[in-house]
Amino acid sequence: MLRKRERMLLNDFLPEYEFHEVHTVRVNAKAEQVFRAMKELTASELSPLIFLLMKIRSLPAKLSRRETPRPSPAGPFLEQMVQGGFIHLAEVPGREIVFGLIGQFWKPDGGKALSIHEPNAFLAFDNARYAKVAANLFVQDIDGEVRCSTETRIHALAPATRRKFAFYWGIISMGSGIIRVLWLRAIKRKAEKLGVQEIMGLPLTGGRSRR
Repeated sequence: MLRKRERMLLNDFLPEYEFHEVHTVRVNAKAEQVFRAMKELTASELSPLIFLLMKIRSLPAKLSRRETPRPSPAGPFLEQMVQGGFIHLAEVPGREIVFGLIGQFWKPDGGKALSIHEPNAFLAFDNARYAKVAANLFVQDIDGEVRCSTETRIHALAPATRRKFAFYWGIISMGSGIIRVLWLRAIKRKAEKLGVQEIMGLPLTGGRSRR
């Protein structure tokens, strides 16, 4: 449970939603080390299973000859998500990062690409043929126990859109959950490594190992 004072920025961007998932991991590191790991984690530090699941999910788009960007092993994974179409919505240093996406995800080609890159445009968007996704990475210290979580919310903007997304969600939700769990585990590994390096007085480098 979140403490009452621990209000999430995610609520500002998608307070109403029909579909959602939440995953949490406990981390043996300081909150600031967890946040640093969230920001600096690279694709090379993620499980290969994540990219296999993402590849399977993007097969319909490839069959329709729509290009899907491939993550580079170098560079922060979050930055690559933004380059791939996600919108950086908000950030509280040391605590939370919020990102979003708008689309017709149930369509084989992902639907018509939208040119929306700003938080205000995300909030104002109201085309009933689309669905909005807002998600976060959130770190909190509760009585000395540090937890890192991710919550994903989806709001379909009309009943017909909701029915279409519900069918799609029934197919991909399990794989989506696995991706998020593996992402959190990678953040945990990196943060705990940073913690050990700090204790031993070693240079605070993140490393690039997959497990």
